Amino acid sequence: MMKFEFKHLGLLDHAELELADLTLICGENNTGKTYATYAVYGFLRNWRQLLGSVFSIEIQALLSRTKENKIDLAEMFDGKINNYLMGMGGDYTKHLSTVFASDDSMFKKSIFIPTLLQTIDISQHAYQSSVHTSRRGKVSAIIEKEAGSTLLKVLVADTDLPPRAYRNFVIDAIADIVFAPSLPRVHIASAERTGAAIFRKELDTARTRMLKAINQVDSKELKRNPFIFLKEMDSGYALPVEDNVEFVRQLEDMDKHTSEVAQSNPELIEAFDAIIGGSYKVVKQQLVFQAGGVGKARFNMNEASSSIRALLDIGFYLRCHAKAGDLFIIDEPELNLHPKSQRAFARLVVRMINAGIKVFITTHSDYLVKELNTLIMLHQGTEHTKKMQKQYDYQDQELLDPSRIRLYMTGLAKPAGGRSKKIRTLIPAKIYPDRGIEVSTFDDTIDLMNTIQSDILYGGEL
Repeated sequence: MMKFEFKHLGLLDHAELELADLTLICGENNTGKTYATYAVYGFLRNWRQLLGSVFSIEIQALLSRTKENKIDLAEMFDGKINNYLMGMGGDYTKHLSTVFASDDSMFKKSIFIPTLLQTIDISQHAYQSSVHTSRRGKVSAIIEKEAGSTLLKVLVADTDLPPRAYRNFVIDAIADIVFAPSLPRVHIASAERTGAAIFRKELDTARTRMLKAINQVDSKELKRNPFIFLKEMDSGYALPVEDNVEFVRQLEDMDKHTSEVAQSNPELIEAFDAIIGGSYKVVKQQLVFQAGGVGKARFNMNEASSSIRALLDIGFYLRCHAKAGDLFIIDEPELNLHPKSQRAFARLVVRMINAGIKVFITTHSDYLVKELNTLIMLHQGTEHTKKMQKQYDYQDQELLDPSRIRLYMTGLAKPAGGRSKKIRTLIPAKIYPDRGIEVSTFDDTIDLMNTIQSDILYGGEL
């Protein structure tokens, strides 16, 4: 598990966020949900480059004094991993304006601190990798680690291997062995996905900017600092939105692939198709929605309903891209969904979690949270809850262990230390196995509406 600490991040003064199998942020508009979400996404998307930047000089010095080309990973990392992550977080704050497509001055005081909450067993798995030169695929170097060992061995076959390539080869191996097991592959479905589904063919500007950036950026500088490439490609859109658009643009090519999760959990795809009432298909290189049932009509994305467009990239992620261990960020999954579909989507989310996908959600949906409460309550497994599960047709794969969820509400709270002034932060919600999650940001509004309607109905003269 990971924890992120933010200071002076947009609308958030100081907040902490712990990732769980299911992480939710709720709150009013313009209170900091997007800042926290995009900051986490940007770090997890680019941590390998950040590691290379922080690690490059140290690895170069280590390799120059290690005559036998052996590196003891335990000596390097035992008790020190979070120090490296802090360095990566410090470097990351320099690039927040690129992630958010905003002015540099907005994040001058920002602090971003990632922390691993569990210890890592570096010795557990074996590892082997090789690098080839362009000359007939000749192996230039091999790097390997035996299971049960913390010793990383580098065998160099080509003495002409450039020092930079050699150093990057070692850094990549360390990234795979030490950091990758705890830093998940990340994918995002941004709130702009509905528009991207309609205009995805017209949104071809990313490749044009890419070609322009490649010509403008010095190749040596690009390898040292990949964020400069993203800055040259600046389109005025936040990085998560850019990535979401680029993903949607590739759906026709992606359609021929079946994800690992879809292969091992076909019922997950069936549950998704039940929500949309059909399935997405690529027919003659054209993306269509095929309504369920024999002889039902097909619709292109311009003709399809807004809910079909809003769920397009989520469906393709599950069917073509998803892997166990991923972190899937969904910004406002309730977009364009009827309350019935919002409830069904909550059940789908729990199916994702139980299939091994970590899910991160920002939401305004009381229906979604209340359905999650039902799935938490049914997880108790008492005779009564088992009877209710059967009566209302809930499946075992839809039950949610409350220990696997964290929910935060944006709001004002007094900081630790007893200072009187309240700060804008993320407030963790209480979660109870027998009644679910307390979400005051929704409950207060619902209570007020009930009070108003009660006064209207019964507050007049009799």
